[in-house]
Amino acid sequence: MTMLKLPLGRLARLLIPALFPLVAQANPACPQGPLVIAYYDFGVAYHQGKGYDVDLVRELARRLDCPIRAEADYPRIRALKQLELGLADIGASTLITPERQRYLWLYPYNHSKNMVLLPRGSRADSLDDLLKSPALRWGAIRGYRHSPAQDRLLSELAQQRKLVIAESEDDLYRMLLNGLVDAALAHPISYDPWFRAHRAEQLINVRDFFPDAETIAGSIALSKARFAPAAAELWHQELRKMYRDGTLRAILRRYLSETSVDQILKQALE
Repeated sequence: MTMLKLPLGRLARLLIPALFPLVAQANPACPQGPLVIAYYDFGVAYHQGKGYDVDLVRELARRLDCPIRAEADYPRIRALKQLELGLADIGASTLITPERQRYLWLYPYNHSKNMVLLPRGSRADSLDDLLKSPALRWGAIRGYRHSPAQDRLLSELAQQRKLVIAESEDDLYRMLLNGLVDAALAHPISYDPWFRAHRAEQLINVRDFFPDAETIAGSIALSKARFAPAAAELWHQELRKMYRDGTLRAILRRYLSETSVDQILKQALE
């Protein structure tokens, strides 16, 4: 067998053009290649492959020209573990905590909290108006936790025998519509789809009687095991563009009422 010997310089000229297309194809927004997305079941954010989290992640990936290899849902804790270990690239609807910031890049895209739901006929314009009623009946779901101020109020109402306990979200909303309770606390991700499904949006007023209550930030989560800081920042900046150009609002509006979208986008992402 005769071996073909080429001068080193000529060999380099032959190899570099062949390798260049591979280098050129690397995408700085997804340097590890096609993405694996880890969701968890959370109201209209994600359920059975659909929700605003799905639409958001797919739109970001489309804009950044990053193909998606796989999408799956897990229990909440397992989804976080997949991201921590680098077995998944991206998650969504993730709360920011110091522990999670250790292994995730977290970029908020909505801010929400429990609102006060009142029957449409209620004349209460403030929390004080509600509490003045001697016949007040306030509904709450067994075992559910709210903000500290809201939970203190419910504890006081329980001592006054003005608290009515519901077994589930469905139970609570039906009691509200049937006049068995005069008020309730609930989150838009829960009450919006329920009232829409039961064609009851026009029967309920949504009020913010706890303006100082802590909001919960839902964030897109990028695994630090998969994204370097510069790559993650590309996603962050694209998310901000979606907020500014109205795409984020349009996605949320597919699943939530105009009032709820106004509330959860009230705090700017800038």
